[in-house]
Amino acid sequence: MAAERFEVAIAGGGPAGIACAAVLAQAGIPGLLIDEHPRLGGPGLRHAAGAFSPLAPAWARAVRAIRSLKKEAVTVLPRTGLIGIEPGPRLLLAPEEGGLREIACRRLVIATGARERFLPFPGWTLPGVIATGAVQMLLKQGILPAADFVVGGAGPFLLAVAADIVRRGGCVRALANEGRLADLLPPPGLLAGQGMKVIDGLLRTLRVLVSGTRIAHGTRLLEARGAGRLQAVVTARVDKSGRVLRGSERVVPAAMLAMGFGFTANIEPAQLAGCPLFFEDTLGGWLVQTDESLRTGVEGIYAAGEVTGVGGAEKSLLEGRLAGLAILEEMGRLDAAGRGEITRLQRKRKTLLSFGRWFNRPSRFAAACRMNWVASLPDELTICRCEEVRLADVRRALAAGCRTPAGIKKATRCGMGVCQGSTCKGILQEVVAALTGEPPGGFPPPSVRAPLRPVDLGLLGGDTV
Repeated sequence: MAAERFEVAIAGGGPAGIACAAVLAQAGIPGLLIDEHPRLGGPGLRHAAGAFSPLAPAWARAVRAIRSLKKEAVTVLPRTGLIGIEPGPRLLLAPEEGGLREIACRRLVIATGARERFLPFPGWTLPGVIATGAVQMLLKQGILPAADFVVGGAGPFLLAVAADIVRRGGCVRALANEGRLADLLPPPGLLAGQGMKVIDGLLRTLRVLVSGTRIAHGTRLLEARGAGRLQAVVTARVDKSGRVLRGSERVVPAAMLAMGFGFTANIEPAQLAGCPLFFEDTLGGWLVQTDESLRTGVEGIYAAGEVTGVGGAEKSLLEGRLAGLAILEEMGRLDAAGRGEITRLQRKRKTLLSFGRWFNRPSRFAAACRMNWVASLPDELTICRCEEVRLADVRRALAAGCRTPAGIKKATRCGMGVCQGSTCKGILQEVVAALTGEPPGGFPPPSVRAPLRPVDLGLLGGDTV
């Protein structure tokens, strides 16, 4: 199979990827933009219809970047999965229509975004319990998946989803946020110059409160109940150490539970490429380490967007542009004005990273909370749905001497199913940290290998059948 050659390849068609591609295209650099979904824009734009509110300027800039790509010499490969990265860099792609494509490039930008983070509780696998992001995607397509909801988990994203449900005509019977109200208050000066975000947040809060939704902070999702599908959600207050306050339990009837516990970065492609990683819980956990110009520790590879720290669309757009300008500078194609812009973007990036730390902190738990949460879970609780691994299996593996998530993965097959650990990898890390008393970043992330996503074995072997 002959490799196709590009000056720059960009893995990920979200805000960071499209911003980077736009910068390179405007400079006349032939680039390749790869995304596994039919449309560019990431989860925030992929399913959106119509114009964006003036309170969301970052998304409006992302739309303009996508439109500019259509006018420039950028090769866009939608519905194409990245399944391998080799030195060079060389990429192995699996298009949805079949076959394989090999790409050789001088420079690679990894902008693979983030995914939602989950924590398990009894009943979390019931039909009707879905991710907050999945609910938001359905709403953007004009689909209200249920008449009445409970929204729960931890972090400020819960409020955004509840507001979207109410705006579409749904009823949110309760919003249970395990994070405390004090954790949601930003430090002085953090939101300076971000008036639009403040107004947007206040309007969303007002919409939810006016609808009659009960917002409860310091409140845990204790159980999802139902015969064959969700019928009710049990919530309970917890103290600062994560212990349930007996007598505070409340049963809320609902047809759907939208749950979420923040976000975690999609580091697997960077990990496969050998890029150094670091752990910072309040930026999303394991992240790709870069310098100020977003160069990784592997020559020719850059990282931009949520993979360097979960911080939202504005940070991703900035980093995509910064990575594109840094590549132009490396190629000797940047003038003094462009170098000045790099300095300004690097300075603003620090502020956006601080915003990301504030945004993520309420969805992260202290060690005592984590230990008390796991101690309250029953042995029969499912940890990995694909391989039907229970909490009891994890506890047995620990007792047998497997002291890391990677060791437990080998012993139990947790994370080896169809989803390749996209849901349970983070759960396992949190559970093992709680059971051993170690911090989540105290263990290296489980190793990855090609293919990064399930593909037909005959395809890898050259068989067209």
